Amino acid sequence: MFAPTSLGTNDRFGYSVGASSKIIVGVPYNDANGNQSGSAVIFDEDGTNPVVLAPSDATSNKYFGWSCAADTKFAVGAYGDTNFQGAVYVYDLDGTNEVKVVAAQRGNSDYFGYSCALGSGKLAVGAPYDDDNGSASGSAYIFNLDGTGEIKLTASDGSNSDQFGRSIAIGSNKVVVGAQYDDPTGSSSGKVYVYNLDGTGEIIITPSDAFVGDQFGAAVAVGIDKIFVSARFAEEDGASNTGIIYSYDLDGTNEVKLPLAVENSDYWGYE
Repeated sequence: MFAPTSLGTNDRFGYSVGASSKIIVGVPYNDANGNQSGSAVIFDEDGTNPVVLAPSDATSNKYFGWSCAADTKFAVGAYGDTNFQGAVYVYDLDGTNEVKVVAAQRGNSDYFGYSCALGSGKLAVGAPYDDDNGSASGSAYIFNLDGTGEIKLTASDGSNSDQFGRSIAIGSNKVVVGAQYDDPTGSSSGKVYVYNLDGTGEIIITPSDAFVGDQFGAAVAVGIDKIFVSARFAEEDGASNTGIIYSYDLDGTNEVKLPLAVENSDYWGYE
């Protein structure tokens, strides 16, 4: 069993998780350094040797551990940092050598670090409440692992309340950004965007059977040569809110719906 040395009421250990040669688990409501300051725990793959992380500038309401990612480094999101401008902290796999990453032009309540991902030698970060294209339209960022080389992404068709960046993934030299509250085929039907690592080559994906409230893009992932997207409230075979997972080639083509037998209200693909 994976567990830190101690847990408190409402700590929410396991709110986020990332894995490579080691595992990192987010505990964003932990109060060790103030109310909901947050923490994260590193484990060996067998659940031994826990190392508890907290940022060097820990404060109340930072929500450190809200998002976690793992690759050759660990990344931990803390969207509450500095009036909810947000931050992401990068560590070596033993929890040392902390680097704090923030956006150059972050604003209050951007929620930078609400999502984060590592891959292809880069760090990707979502800021879903950024207002560049309207209130809570959202943005995303690409960095080098040391926090340099910032590239800011915004959707070419972004608008109010899309929350572009609420989910994010990186791999196969692509960055995938979810905007589950975008309205391409009705309210919150959802949309996903794909970019090259330099922020170019935007591809917009909507499913062939998109519908109101599906929230396509609620979770995204990148495999070796495929993109996977959840539509957590989508309907399948007449059963409401079953949820659907879609796969696509890296260029957004060749849509496949992953088969699954489910019951009503299973919310498959929920994150």
